[in-house]
Amino acid sequence: MNDILLKVQTYLDKSNKDAVDISDTLVEEFGEACKSALRKQFSEKRREGFKPRMSSIGRPLCQLQMEAKNVKGEGQPYNVKMRNTFGDLIEALAIFVMKSAGVIVKDEQKKVKLKFKESEIEGRLDVKIDEKVWDIKSASPYSFDRKFGSGFEEVAKDDAFGYVPQGYLYSESEKMPFGGWIVINKSTGEWTVCETPIDDE
Repeated sequence: MNDILLKVQTYLDKSNKDAVDISDTLVEEFGEACKSALRKQFSEKRREGFKPRMSSIGRPLCQLQMEAKNVKGEGQPYNVKMRNTFGDLIEALAIFVMKSAGVIVKDEQKKVKLKFKESEIEGRLDVKIDEKVWDIKSASPYSFDRKFGSGFEEVAKDDAFGYVPQGYLYSESEKMPFGGWIVINKSTGEWTVCETPIDDE
């Protein structure tokens, strides 16, 4: 079992059985992360013009080309804002739980850039743990079990959201290995860690 997952499960199991001390500092950090999530989702203006980001680069090429031409689609359903906010709040809670469980979390939400030729691409990595870059994801029960629960190859095989290139762009920008995904089932609260293969050239 992955060390991150072991620490988290041990901590949560302990907290189920009895009260645990929690750090006031971590509570404050969690509160600030929740405030930032609300500001990001509800009050930040959309970026003007098209600029690929690490989080979008793995999407289908035709979708990126349409965005670059500023072609407007049918728009998003009304619940998208709620879904995106849930993801941000679950990520903030995941960081609180990991830190409370003794996982050494570094550089959370760090802005990064990767330069190549005459261009550069920007992104914001989630966390560094054990000298690796990790991405935190909230997932539906189906995605949790069938995708992330089945291993790296399954994620890479059907990667409509570009999770694999996103993770490796973060890692390349920091000259550090990509560890994989720390995933929380948003319906059940279960955790899994989907690691990259040791030989991932």
